[in-house]
Amino acid sequence: MPINRERFLSDFLELVRIPSPSGKEREVAQAVKAKVEAMGLTVSEDEAGKGFGGEQGNLIVKVTGNLEGVPPILLNAHLDTVLPCENVNPIVEGDKVRSDGRTILGADNKAGVCVLLEFLRVIKEDGIQHGPLEIVFTVAEETGLHGAKHLDYSLISAKVGFVLDSGPPINKVIVRAPSQKNLRAVVKGKSAHAGVSPEKGINAIQLAARAIASMRLGRIDQETTANIGIIRGGLATNIVPEEVEILGEARSHNPKKLEEQIAHMVSLLEKEAQRGGGKAEVEVTDVYRSFSVTEDDLPSKVLKAALAKMGLKPQWETTGGGSDANIFNEHGIKCVLICCGEESPHSPENERLDIPSALQSVELLVNIVTAFAQMDEVK
Repeated sequence: MPINRERFLSDFLELVRIPSPSGKEREVAQAVKAKVEAMGLTVSEDEAGKGFGGEQGNLIVKVTGNLEGVPPILLNAHLDTVLPCENVNPIVEGDKVRSDGRTILGADNKAGVCVLLEFLRVIKEDGIQHGPLEIVFTVAEETGLHGAKHLDYSLISAKVGFVLDSGPPINKVIVRAPSQKNLRAVVKGKSAHAGVSPEKGINAIQLAARAIASMRLGRIDQETTANIGIIRGGLATNIVPEEVEILGEARSHNPKKLEEQIAHMVSLLEKEAQRGGGKAEVEVTDVYRSFSVTEDDLPSKVLKAALAKMGLKPQWETTGGGSDANIFNEHGIKCVLICCGEESPHSPENERLDIPSALQSVELLVNIVTAFAQMDEVK
């Protein structure tokens, strides 16, 4: 199997140097498109960017299979990264790549992108027998899975998928992820001069603080978490703040627990604001729904067979985070997350690419497409 370490690494070092914050992926998308077209493949772009105000749509690559009677598989990685991603200086140290500490590295998820690029070259060069492939490079994953949410699903016919957005070991498979709801509250009080007549004011920050102090936050139980992440308000130290904005979230694998946690947070904000003479305007939005793939589902069976070729058994895991896999599962595409070599994402100090794991991921993908074609369920 002609997996080329230097070629893969060259792609990765090139792409991480291109800034691609969510919604601003045009330059990196053009670089990826050029690499795919150089393989003789056609790349199309949907209009996902228009759906959320981004500059770029998702890239979709359809590879015709050389086996008849095999349905397509969806393979996915996302093009965007978190901030700070300007002037990334990747440093190769043996089998690891890191940034210089001033920025993130961008292995999340350019490692996944480069694994897919190397995989496409390998199956062509080695004449791998496989069914049709639908490769989707999504945008704006990090800020709300917007690319997957606005993907033109009329272009996708696969019912099974594998998302390359997880870290080592290579046999780790994420089969379960939670639902998430976001909360935005504006607590309103009354302004007054803080030194001359504070008794005439109602301190909105204080009302919000009382509510937050009473909330169940952090790890609620093994299935549920909650957080208040942003508080914005106040104009000056000598003004009793009239308004404060609070942004938070709750996640759970259990829909009932999620509803109960959000209701708890909303209730406290409303009650404490009213008790103090103010009011709270609270908005709750669904971000994504949970998914759970069992060992008897087709993606799991395919991975068992694919990993067996590498002398490994799958390590089934649950995550507390969301990914494009949540959205694909909502659309009826059974998806799991697999390794692409990224480690400690979103951390300028700790994010790494593990090169051997990334190259194993290429091998795993080859095994996946060959194992899938041999499954009795798909014939």
